[in-house]
Amino acid sequence: MLVGTVSSWSRGVRLPSLARLASTVARPPSLAALNTQDDMKLARAWISAFEKLSAEDWPKNLTDVSFTRSSGPGGQHVNRTFSKAVVRLPLPSPTLLPPYVVAHLRRSPHYSNSPPSLLVSSSSHRTQQTNLADCLSKLKAAILDAARRDLVGETSEVQKEKVKELVVREKLRTAKAKKMRKETKSGRGKVRGWE
Repeated sequence: MLVGTVSSWSRGVRLPSLARLASTVARPPSLAALNTQDDMKLARAWISAFEKLSAEDWPKNLTDVSFTRSSGPGGQHVNRTFSKAVVRLPLPSPTLLPPYVVAHLRRSPHYSNSPPSLLVSSSSHRTQQTNLADCLSKLKAAILDAARRDLVGETSEVQKEKVKELVVREKLRTAKAKKMRKETKSGRGKVRGWE
């Protein structure tokens, strides 16, 4: 049960303006699946921009953050203070995630079914801010893992040439085999004189 729900991220920290958020978060490509190399190129560009996103630049208006009491090591401090951070990212999130990523995120261990969202928590540190940063890094890692799952490596020019040579060589081998089979069959004819 979430006891200490906080509407803003923390006291004393200013929320960035929407203009700053728009400039720091890369707009996701609207790809339902990665079918072509061009689609994969767009996905790679989005992934490289998303990797540069830091915890301070995270779009706070897209997530729900709450702090609760923790348990475990840390003594009385973790039992009495709201230091455990819980971050919920509703799915699908079209302003943050491409559509092809959502299907993989639904199979993530962080996926929560009601309401559909990613739910990440951290209580490994003694302060809210470090636990919040840990949650955001876990969330970012889960998103990046799902985004990279369908990517296939780019084919180099050397590999493309090698494949072309192999295709030509295979066509020649097939043509030679067909020619030999044709000569074998043409040597066969109707046997005459058996009547």
